[in-house]
Amino acid sequence: MNQLIVSDLDGTLLDPEHRLGHYTLAVLEAVRRQGVEILLASGRHYRDVHSYAQQLGGCVWLISSNGAAVHDRRSRLSYCRAIDPGCLEFLLHDPIFERVHTNIYRVHDWLVDRPEPSLLRYHQDSGFAYEVVDFADLDQQPVLKVFYYHRDPDRLQALECAIMERLGDLVTTTYSLPVVLEVMARGVSKGDALDWVLGQLGGSPGQVIAFGDGRNDLQMLRAAGKGVLMGNADGRLKEALPHLEVIGSNAEEAVAKYLAERFGGGV
Repeated sequence: MNQLIVSDLDGTLLDPEHRLGHYTLAVLEAVRRQGVEILLASGRHYRDVHSYAQQLGGCVWLISSNGAAVHDRRSRLSYCRAIDPGCLEFLLHDPIFERVHTNIYRVHDWLVDRPEPSLLRYHQDSGFAYEVVDFADLDQQPVLKVFYYHRDPDRLQALECAIMERLGDLVTTTYSLPVVLEVMARGVSKGDALDWVLGQLGGSPGQVIAFGDGRNDLQMLRAAGKGVLMGNADGRLKEALPHLEVIGSNAEEAVAKYLAERFGGGV
């Protein structure tokens, strides 16, 4: 395996409007021409991440739902870790979640039990949107991720404590944003998924450069031979990884600038 570039999307590779900038697209195309592998790693649903991969010309590995799913270069689901079905009664129906907005990611869809239009601004480019359903009528399809949206981070932290007290042996929690608490199967992370991809490619962590800005990027940055933090990264992530290099912000297309400098002439 040649060198592997792994990048988060929101707050990292995408600009503040959640789009791939023209300069970023040009640099990534040039890097790929040098034989470098590209892996997109996001808390977003696969269908969302895939839309960005298509802008890059496809043929890239995709980690989605914070590592609960991995799709290969041909867009085939190659790795999937769902939440234990026994956890869902609590996660979807307990009264403590009544005042937050609850979301479900399954392999093919995004489900909510009531609309929350403010969430759709993150999906303008892909057009991916939720379906409003009655959670009491869900079928048995695997659930990759449950996430809760609330404008008060303290409320989410209280819920996280309740979830871990009840289901700590079965689930993992993280945050993609301070206002979004995410729940996956225990052991699921972008870092765990990255390790799996490296096994498939016959690569090693020393061949990986990873970029991230959120708390859900922690394990991925630790798993990479070279982890790079965005200047706009969550303060808790910076505190957890004080030894990592910090570059500019996503608004400055700092990942592309870093890669252009590192890979030189062909970029």
